[in-house]
Amino acid sequence: MIYKFHITLLESDPLVWRQIVVPADYTFYQLHMTIQAAFGWENNHLFQFSQTGLMDKICYGLPGDDIDPEITTIDARKTKVSRIFKKEGQTYCYVYDFGDEWNHKILLEGIEAKDMNGPYCLDGGGACPPEDVGGLSGYYEMVKILKTKNHPEKAEYIQWLGLVSGEKWDEKLCSIRETNKRLLLLAK
Repeated sequence: MIYKFHITLLESDPLVWRQIVVPADYTFYQLHMTIQAAFGWENNHLFQFSQTGLMDKICYGLPGDDIDPEITTIDARKTKVSRIFKKEGQTYCYVYDFGDEWNHKILLEGIEAKDMNGPYCLDGGGACPPEDVGGLSGYYEMVKILKTKNHPEKAEYIQWLGLVSGEKWDEKLCSIRETNKRLLLLAK
């Protein structure tokens, strides 16, 4: 069995999203690593899955990473995704980086009787914001600066992003081929 998910970075504009498939026996930690690779995140920060968002009283993550003593964190490494996702149309939240607070909506689009060894990206849109850019407001500021011809901070951003001479940041770009190359590393 496989699960087909549509994952959206909430409030992103242009919309940043990925459509992925994963084996039905995946844990929440494996789904976390899949989302990291699919979006291009670098797994440098805390994460959690929950019903409505960051301050839910019960979440799936790594115990000990709690940001509030009243929150119960269930070990994502030991909990199958199938514990929560039972039928098409279900949604859940994934929050990455509690500082920048990248909120994602996970929609279960389908459960299919197929076999697969690892995750795969079917479709997507929008470039994922870089790590530590300062949330959506910091990301939009970065994009604005990069589009300004002689902005004094432009060279710093170009260097920080690792862009080569003449290369531009395209906030609409999502390379499915590059995404699947990252996901292939998870299947090994």
